[in-house]
Amino acid sequence: MRKTLLALFIIISFLAKSQTTLHGDYKIIDIGGNGYGDYTRSVILLHEMYNGVDIDRNYAVGTITAMRGSMYALSRFNIVQVNTYSAYRQVAGSLVASDDDRYQNGVVWKLKTCLYNGKKYLAVEVPYGDSYHDWGFKFNGATSSTAENMKCVSYEVAGQPVNQSLISNIEDFNPGMIETHAVSQLNITGKVGIGIPNKSSDMLAVNGVIHSQSVRVDMKDWSDYVLHDDYKPRPLSEVKTFIDGNHHLPDVPSEKEVVESGLNLGEMNKLLLKKVEELTLYLIENEQKDNIQQEQINILKKKVEALSNPAGTTKGNEL
Repeated sequence: MRKTLLALFIIISFLAKSQTTLHGDYKIIDIGGNGYGDYTRSVILLHEMYNGVDIDRNYAVGTITAMRGSMYALSRFNIVQVNTYSAYRQVAGSLVASDDDRYQNGVVWKLKTCLYNGKKYLAVEVPYGDSYHDWGFKFNGATSSTAENMKCVSYEVAGQPVNQSLISNIEDFNPGMIETHAVSQLNITGKVGIGIPNKSSDMLAVNGVIHSQSVRVDMKDWSDYVLHDDYKPRPLSEVKTFIDGNHHLPDVPSEKEVVESGLNLGEMNKLLLKKVEELTLYLIENEQKDNIQQEQINILKKKVEALSNPAGTTKGNEL
Protein backbone atom coordinates (compact mmCIF):
# COMPACT_ATOMS: atom_id res chain seq x y z
CA MET A 1 0.00 0.00 0.00
CA ARG A 2 2.80 2.39 0.93
CA LYS A 3 4.63 1.60 -2.30
CA THR A 4 1.47 2.28 -4.29
CA LEU A 5 0.92 5.62 -2.56
CA LEU A 6 4.57 6.55 -3.07
CA ALA A 7 4.38 5.73 -6.77
CA LEU A 8 1.15 7.73 -7.07
CA PHE A 9 2.77 10.68 -5.30
CA ILE A 10 5.73 10.57 -7.69
CA ILE A 11 3.43 10.52 -10.72
CA ILE A 12 1.33 13.41 -9.39
CA SER A 13 4.48 15.40 -8.66
CA PHE A 14 5.81 14.64 -12.13
CA LEU A 15 2.61 15.76 -13.83
CA ALA A 16 2.05 18.80 -11.68
CA LYS A 17 2.35 22.20 -13.34
CA SER A 18 3.59 25.14 -11.33
CA GLN A 19 3.26 28.75 -12.41
CA THR A 20 4.85 32.02 -11.36
CA THR A 21 3.15 35.19 -12.57
CA LEU A 22 5.66 38.02 -12.83
CA HIS A 23 3.44 40.78 -14.20
CA GLY A 24 0.13 40.63 -16.03
CA ASP A 25 0.29 37.78 -18.54
CA TYR A 26 4.05 37.43 -18.20
CA LYS A 27 4.71 34.07 -16.54
CA ILE A 28 7.21 31.34 -15.85
CA ILE A 29 5.41 28.01 -16.16
CA ASP A 30 6.82 24.63 -15.19
CA ILE A 31 4.76 22.52 -17.59
CA GLY A 32 5.96 19.18 -16.24
CA GLY A 33 6.78 16.02 -18.19
CA ASN A 34 4.99 13.73 -20.62
CA GLY A 35 3.66 11.45 -17.87
CA TYR A 36 4.89 8.21 -19.44
CA GLY A 37 8.65 8.29 -19.92
CA ASP A 38 10.58 6.90 -22.88
CA TYR A 39 9.16 6.17 -26.36
CA THR A 40 6.44 8.80 -25.95
CA ARG A 41 5.06 11.29 -28.45
CA SER A 42 3.47 14.43 -27.03
CA VAL A 43 2.14 17.87 -27.82
CA ILE A 44 2.06 20.96 -25.62
CA LEU A 45 -1.26 22.81 -25.76
CA LEU A 46 -0.44 26.50 -26.13
CA HIS A 47 -3.91 27.99 -25.95
CA GLU A 48 -7.45 27.66 -27.27
CA MET A 49 -8.10 28.77 -30.85
CA TYR A 50 -11.02 29.83 -33.02
CA ASN A 51 -13.19 26.91 -34.08
CA GLY A 52 -16.29 28.39 -35.68
CA VAL A 53 -17.39 30.46 -32.69
CA ASP A 54 -16.01 33.95 -31.96
CA ILE A 55 -13.31 33.71 -29.31
CA ASP A 56 -11.67 36.07 -26.83
CA ARG A 57 -7.95 36.86 -26.89
CA ASN A 58 -5.64 33.82 -26.69
CA TYR A 59 -1.91 34.04 -27.30
CA ALA A 60 1.54 32.76 -26.44
CA VAL A 61 4.76 34.72 -26.94
CA GLY A 62 7.76 33.15 -25.29
CA THR A 63 10.20 30.27 -25.07
CA ILE A 64 9.64 26.60 -24.28
CA THR A 65 12.66 24.54 -23.21
CA ALA A 66 12.87 20.75 -23.10
CA MET A 67 15.84 19.05 -21.44
CA ARG A 68 17.14 15.70 -20.32
CA GLY A 69 20.46 14.28 -19.18
CA SER A 70 22.85 14.02 -16.28
CA MET A 71 26.29 12.66 -15.50
CA TYR A 72 25.01 9.17 -16.30
CA ALA A 73 22.28 9.77 -18.90
CA LEU A 74 22.06 10.87 -22.53
CA SER A 75 21.48 14.59 -22.87
CA ARG A 76 18.91 16.28 -25.10
CA PHE A 77 18.22 20.00 -25.41
CA ASN A 78 15.39 21.43 -27.50
CA ILE A 79 14.24 25.07 -27.47
CA VAL A 80 11.39 26.77 -29.32
CA GLN A 81 10.32 30.40 -29.53
CA VAL A 82 6.54 30.49 -30.09
CA ASN A 83 4.51 33.41 -31.40
CA THR A 84 0.84 32.44 -31.69
CA TYR A 85 -2.54 34.06 -31.20
CA SER A 86 -6.23 33.58 -31.81
CA ALA A 87 -9.00 36.11 -31.26
CA TYR A 88 -12.40 36.81 -32.81
CA ARG A 89 -12.20 34.63 -35.95
CA GLN A 90 -8.48 34.78 -36.69
CA VAL A 91 -5.61 32.41 -35.98
CA ALA A 92 -1.93 32.98 -36.72
CA GLY A 93 1.39 31.72 -35.49
CA SER A 94 5.05 31.07 -36.11
CA LEU A 95 7.93 29.43 -34.33
CA VAL A 96 11.71 29.49 -34.31
CA ALA A 97 13.36 26.36 -32.96
CA SER A 98 16.84 25.24 -31.93
CA ASP A 99 17.20 21.49 -31.68
CA ASP A 100 19.94 19.16 -30.52
CA ASP A 101 19.20 16.42 -33.06
CA ARG A 102 20.76 13.71 -30.93
CA TYR A 103 19.10 10.89 -32.87
CA GLN A 104 19.83 12.38 -36.32
CA ASN A 105 16.22 11.80 -37.29
CA GLY A 106 15.41 15.34 -38.39
CA VAL A 107 12.52 15.60 -35.91
CA VAL A 108 11.94 19.19 -34.78
CA TRP A 109 9.30 21.31 -33.06
CA LYS A 110 6.17 21.75 -35.21
CA LEU A 111 3.06 23.87 -34.89
CA LYS A 112 -0.07 21.71 -34.66
CA THR A 113 -3.80 21.99 -34.11
CA CYS A 114 -5.77 19.43 -32.15
CA LEU A 115 -8.98 18.78 -30.28
CA TYR A 116 -8.66 18.30 -26.53
CA ASN A 117 -11.73 17.69 -24.38
CA GLY A 118 -13.88 19.01 -27.21
CA LYS A 119 -12.02 22.31 -27.67
CA LYS A 120 -9.61 23.21 -30.45
CA TYR A 121 -6.05 24.23 -29.58
CA LEU A 122 -2.92 25.59 -31.11
CA ALA A 123 -0.10 23.32 -29.97
CA VAL A 124 3.52 22.42 -30.57
CA GLU A 125 4.66 18.86 -31.18
CA VAL A 126 7.61 17.92 -28.99
CA PRO A 127 10.66 16.63 -30.95
CA TYR A 128 10.55 12.85 -30.55
CA GLY A 129 13.41 10.77 -29.24
CA ASP A 130 13.40 7.32 -27.63
CA SER A 131 14.79 8.89 -24.45
CA TYR A 132 12.26 11.38 -23.13
CA HIS A 133 12.95 14.85 -21.70
CA ASP A 134 13.25 13.79 -18.07
CA TRP A 135 13.66 17.38 -16.86
CA GLY A 136 10.29 18.23 -18.37
CA PHE A 137 9.19 21.38 -20.17
CA LYS A 138 9.27 25.01 -19.10
CA PHE A 139 7.70 28.14 -20.59
CA ASN A 140 8.97 31.67 -20.11
CA GLY A 141 6.96 34.50 -21.62
CA ALA A 142 3.53 36.06 -21.94
CA THR A 143 0.47 33.89 -22.49
CA SER A 144 -3.27 33.84 -21.98
CA SER A 145 -5.90 31.22 -22.80
CA THR A 146 -9.64 30.84 -22.40
CA ALA A 147 -9.08 27.13 -21.71
CA GLU A 148 -6.00 24.96 -21.12
CA ASN A 149 -2.71 26.84 -21.23
CA MET A 150 0.76 25.26 -21.58
CA LYS A 151 -0.35 21.69 -20.93
CA CYS A 152 1.61 18.62 -22.07
CA VAL A 153 -0.57 15.84 -23.48
CA SER A 154 0.82 12.53 -24.75
CA TYR A 155 -0.88 10.69 -27.60
CA GLU A 156 1.38 7.69 -28.29
CA VAL A 157 3.57 5.42 -26.16
CA ALA A 158 5.79 2.72 -27.68
CA GLY A 159 3.84 2.93 -30.92
CA GLN A 160 0.45 2.54 -29.24
CA PRO A 161 -2.12 5.38 -29.02
CA VAL A 162 -3.01 6.76 -25.59
CA ASN A 163 -5.48 9.37 -24.31
CA GLN A 164 -7.70 8.85 -27.35
CA SER A 165 -10.77 9.94 -25.38
CA LEU A 166 -9.06 13.27 -24.61
CA ILE A 167 -7.03 14.26 -27.66
CA SER A 168 -7.71 13.79 -31.38
CA ASN A 169 -7.45 15.41 -34.81
CA ILE A 170 -3.76 16.30 -34.47
CA GLU A 171 -2.88 18.13 -37.68
CA ASP A 172 -0.14 20.38 -39.05
CA PHE A 173 -0.74 24.12 -38.75
CA ASN A 174 0.31 26.33 -41.62
CA PRO A 175 2.05 29.39 -40.11
CA GLY A 176 0.43 32.61 -41.26
CA MET A 177 3.00 35.12 -40.07
CA ILE A 178 5.82 36.85 -41.92
CA GLU A 179 9.23 37.30 -40.31
CA THR A 180 11.34 40.28 -41.37
CA HIS A 181 15.03 40.90 -40.65
CA ALA A 182 15.77 44.59 -41.25
CA VAL A 183 19.57 44.41 -41.22
CA SER A 184 22.36 45.54 -43.51
CA GLN A 185 23.79 42.02 -43.67
CA LEU A 186 22.58 38.59 -42.57
CA ASN A 187 25.32 36.01 -41.94
CA ILE A 188 24.56 32.31 -41.53
CA THR A 189 27.58 30.18 -40.68
CA GLY A 190 25.90 26.78 -41.01
CA LYS A 191 23.86 24.92 -43.60
CA VAL A 192 20.41 26.12 -44.69
CA GLY A 193 17.36 24.10 -45.71
CA ILE A 194 14.33 25.80 -47.26
CA GLY A 195 11.24 23.62 -47.33
CA ILE A 196 13.35 20.58 -46.49
CA PRO A 197 15.80 19.50 -43.76
CA ASN A 198 19.33 19.88 -45.10
CA LYS A 199 21.13 16.63 -44.22
CA SER A 200 23.52 16.79 -47.17
CA SER A 201 26.99 18.29 -47.35
CA ASP A 202 25.56 21.18 -49.38
CA MET A 203 25.33 24.57 -47.71
CA LEU A 204 21.87 25.25 -49.19
CA ALA A 205 19.03 22.82 -49.91
CA VAL A 206 15.78 24.08 -51.44
CA ASN A 207 12.62 22.06 -52.02
CA GLY A 208 10.99 24.19 -54.68
CA VAL A 209 11.63 26.76 -57.41
CA ILE A 210 14.32 29.45 -57.05
CA HIS A 211 13.47 32.73 -58.79
CA SER A 212 16.42 35.03 -59.36
CA GLN A 213 17.43 37.79 -61.76
CA SER A 214 21.00 36.53 -61.90
CA VAL A 215 23.12 33.65 -60.62
CA ARG A 216 26.92 33.84 -60.48
CA VAL A 217 28.86 30.57 -60.21
CA ASP A 218 32.56 30.56 -59.32
CA MET A 219 34.60 28.22 -61.52
CA LYS A 220 38.17 26.96 -61.15
CA ASP A 221 38.61 26.44 -64.90
CA TRP A 222 36.70 26.72 -68.16
CA SER A 223 36.39 24.87 -71.47
CA ASP A 224 38.46 27.14 -73.71
CA TYR A 225 41.23 24.51 -73.76
CA VAL A 226 39.14 22.88 -76.49
CA LEU A 227 40.17 25.71 -78.84
CA HIS A 228 43.90 25.30 -78.19
CA ASP A 229 45.99 23.96 -81.06
CA ASP A 230 46.95 20.78 -79.21
CA TYR A 231 43.34 19.69 -78.54
CA LYS A 232 41.97 17.02 -80.83
CA PRO A 233 38.24 16.24 -80.63
CA ARG A 234 37.11 12.65 -80.94
CA PRO A 235 36.47 11.44 -84.46
CA LEU A 236 32.74 11.56 -85.25
CA SER A 237 32.76 7.83 -85.91
CA GLU A 238 33.96 7.30 -82.32
CA VAL A 239 31.27 9.68 -81.03
CA LYS A 240 28.59 7.73 -82.91
CA THR A 241 29.82 4.44 -81.44
CA PHE A 242 29.65 5.94 -77.93
CA ILE A 243 26.14 7.32 -78.50
CA ASP A 244 24.91 3.98 -79.86
CA GLY A 245 26.17 2.20 -76.75
CA ASN A 246 25.31 4.77 -74.05
CA HIS A 247 22.54 6.98 -75.48
CA HIS A 248 24.17 10.21 -74.34
CA LEU A 249 27.15 12.33 -75.37
CA PRO A 250 30.67 11.53 -74.12
CA ASP A 251 31.64 13.38 -70.91
CA VAL A 252 27.98 14.33 -70.27
CA PRO A 253 26.20 12.65 -67.30
CA SER A 254 23.53 10.12 -68.15
CA GLU A 255 19.83 10.53 -67.37
CA LYS A 256 20.16 8.04 -64.50
CA GLU A 257 23.04 9.98 -62.94
CA VAL A 258 21.14 13.28 -63.15
CA VAL A 259 17.94 11.82 -61.68
CA GLU A 260 19.81 10.19 -58.79
CA SER A 261 22.39 12.88 -57.98
CA GLY A 262 21.06 16.09 -59.50
CA LEU A 263 22.94 18.50 -61.73
CA ASN A 264 25.90 20.77 -61.01
CA LEU A 265 24.99 23.93 -62.93
CA GLY A 266 28.55 25.24 -63.13
CA GLU A 267 30.01 21.95 -64.36
CA MET A 268 27.10 21.40 -66.74
CA ASN A 269 27.54 24.81 -68.33
CA LYS A 270 31.24 24.04 -68.75
CA LEU A 271 30.40 20.71 -70.40
CA LEU A 272 27.83 22.31 -72.69
CA LEU A 273 30.34 24.96 -73.76
CA LYS A 274 32.88 22.19 -74.40
CA LYS A 275 30.39 20.43 -76.67
CA VAL A 276 29.57 23.70 -78.48
CA GLU A 277 33.28 24.38 -79.02
CA GLU A 278 33.85 20.79 -80.23
CA LEU A 279 30.87 21.18 -82.56
CA THR A 280 32.42 24.41 -83.86
CA LEU A 281 35.69 22.57 -84.56
CA TYR A 282 33.77 19.85 -86.43
CA LEU A 283 31.99 22.52 -88.51
CA ILE A 284 35.26 24.31 -89.29
CA GLU A 285 36.87 21.02 -90.28
CA ASN A 286 33.91 20.12 -92.49
CA GLU A 287 33.94 23.59 -94.08
CA GLN A 288 37.63 23.20 -94.88
CA LYS A 289 36.94 19.81 -96.43
CA ASP A 290 34.02 21.29 -98.39
CA ASN A 291 36.23 24.12 -99.68
CA ILE A 292 38.90 21.67 -100.80
CA GLN A 293 36.28 19.49 -102.46
CA GLN A 294 34.76 22.52 -104.19
CA GLU A 295 38.18 23.53 -105.52
CA GLN A 296 38.69 20.00 -106.80
CA ILE A 297 35.23 20.05 -108.39
CA ASN A 298 35.98 23.36 -110.11
CA ILE A 299 39.24 21.95 -111.49
CA LEU A 300 37.42 18.85 -112.75
CA LYS A 301 34.75 21.03 -114.38
CA LYS A 302 37.39 22.94 -116.28
CA LYS A 303 39.00 19.71 -117.41
CA VAL A 304 35.64 18.34 -118.55
CA GLU A 305 34.93 21.53 -120.47
CA ALA A 306 38.36 21.38 -122.06
CA LEU A 307 37.85 17.76 -123.10
CA SER A 308 34.40 18.43 -124.52
CA ASN A 309 35.69 21.38 -126.61
CA PRO A 310 39.31 20.53 -127.55
CA ALA A 311 39.64 23.04 -130.39
CA GLY A 312 38.35 25.87 -128.32
CA THR A 313 35.59 26.46 -130.90
CA THR A 314 32.08 27.60 -130.23
CA LYS A 315 28.84 27.04 -132.06
CA GLY A 316 29.11 30.54 -133.51
CA ASN A 317 32.50 29.78 -135.03
CA GLU A 318 31.16 26.59 -136.58
CA LEU A 319 28.55 28.61 -138.43
